Amino acid sequence: MAESDIQNTANQGDDANPASRRRGHLRNFFEALKYINDASVTESVRQRFSDYVSIGLVVLCVLSLVAAVALPVAAGLKLLPLLCTVAAVVFYMVNRMGIIVSMTARQALIVWQILIASFWLGVTSSMLVMMSCIYFLGQGAGR
Repeated sequence: MAESDIQNTANQGDDANPASRRRGHLRNFFEALKYINDASVTESVRQRFSDYVSIGLVVLCVLSLVAAVALPVAAGLKLLPLLCTVAAVVFYMVNRMGIIVSMTARQALIVWQILIASFWLGVTSSMLVMMSCIYFLGQGAGR
């Protein structure tokens, strides 16, 4: 897919018919995923070395978190992978936030709203996992 194809795809909804811009939520979601996938394999889109480093750091840190939970280690050592993961995620985000200045104001606002929604999804998911662990571990301890 050429860069002009990506731009043409982005402008497909700009015609005079507003019904062509409206799609169902699920259809919109899958079309967005397909668009992102097509853009990621485009020859004109090149990733920097730091992009690969930050992706690798996040994956490595997530695996270290799993190991910290699964393996019997001291409580202080279990905190270290968590801190490294937070640092890797912050590094990942900082490397990608610069692109926002090249967007229109509307695009930047939408990206920001998606980031905030993702943050709250992460907080809510973490709380759900924590509460589930407390509940199920509490059930096992009560027997």
